[in-house]
Amino acid sequence: MQISKETLVEDILDAYPQCVSYFIMNKVSPFSCAGAFPSTLGEMLKSRKVEDIEGFIHGLNEAISKDNS
Repeated sequence: MQISKETLVEDILDAYPQCVSYFIMNKVSPFSCAGAFPSTLGEMLKSRKVEDIEGFIHGLNEAISKDNS
């Protein structure tokens, strides 16, 4: 699965639970008080005030591909 701004955070965490470390290393929590953040990755990153959303997503895809190789 290629991650994009439109990918649901819950789907990312279900498919790639190991990617939580990438979020934490980049000081972004993918969780809300009720569990996985209930929106798209783009919406979550915007609400978390991530400046380089495209860069974050690119790095996340790279981290996932490394973990799966």
